[in-house]
Amino acid sequence: MISEKIWTIPYIDQPISFWQELADKFDNYIDEVYFPLHLDGVASGRPVQPIQHLDEFLKNAPFQLSILVNPIILSRPVEEISGTIIEKIKELNGEFNIHSVTVANVALAEKIKESIPEIRLTASVLMDIFSPNQLAMINGIFDILVPSSRIVRNLPALSSLKKSFKGSIKIIVNEGCLPNCVFRTQHFYEMGTKLAYPKSLCNEILEKKPWLSLTGSWILPQHLHFYHAIYDKLKLAGRVTLQNPDYYQEVFDAYIFRKKRFPNKIGGGPASVKMPMPIKDEFFRQILYCNKECYRCTICQEKYEEFRKSHR
Repeated sequence: MISEKIWTIPYIDQPISFWQELADKFDNYIDEVYFPLHLDGVASGRPVQPIQHLDEFLKNAPFQLSILVNPIILSRPVEEISGTIIEKIKELNGEFNIHSVTVANVALAEKIKESIPEIRLTASVLMDIFSPNQLAMINGIFDILVPSSRIVRNLPALSSLKKSFKGSIKIIVNEGCLPNCVFRTQHFYEMGTKLAYPKSLCNEILEKKPWLSLTGSWILPQHLHFYHAIYDKLKLAGRVTLQNPDYYQEVFDAYIFRKKRFPNKIGGGPASVKMPMPIKDEFFRQILYCNKECYRCTICQEKYEEFRKSHR
């Protein structure tokens, strides 16, 4: 069990009583709560969420605050849009003392750093940083790096980033996306627009090859010990999937106290495992160190079919 303030958790639109209850239970573990920058023309990497209680939360939040400015594609060039974004961040920082900002565009991050140097900058998972070679472009700009989902199941690759990045490594524990998903850019673009019901573009493939969900970038609470030498901080995703406040607390509690969970009970996304499938340490360790050549490997496929047949 980790007893440090290392967790970044999502804002969901609940009354301040919900956040005070979280503080009473988990204050020793929570570093910050993240919420999107609500600004026309600037998406946050996820569908638009309710904000009925946001003002009340910002004024009374018992936790540090983190802003998301991480659309996978900015709607206009940085030179045209950065001024509006920075002024909005300055306004929020002056009123609520913002702790950090998560950004998916390095040029925008540089401008924020120049204008508001006291704010910590986090390189979003949507920057897709998976190789030490990429760090030449971001070292000295970002304080925190959320590695690409494509290497969350690749401990050697994560270790290389950890050794090379001049800052802290933060890992998302329950993202359901498939590593190297060929639909990822379009999917996140759709989620960042105002579509009422963004589609999961990988649905048809997962219907044909459901075993691919076992290759997803999620980590179960009971398997975080495999990562203890790699991460400095952890992030719980779930602005969309954890909107039920009871489920939110249940999942977060499981991660904090390393309680065993099935992959369908961690608040993952549409590419997550749908069945209550147990994932043993031996199997998880095996896929952490496999060569990831899924096109000719049958480990996950055989494991999925074995469970499916035994639970018909």
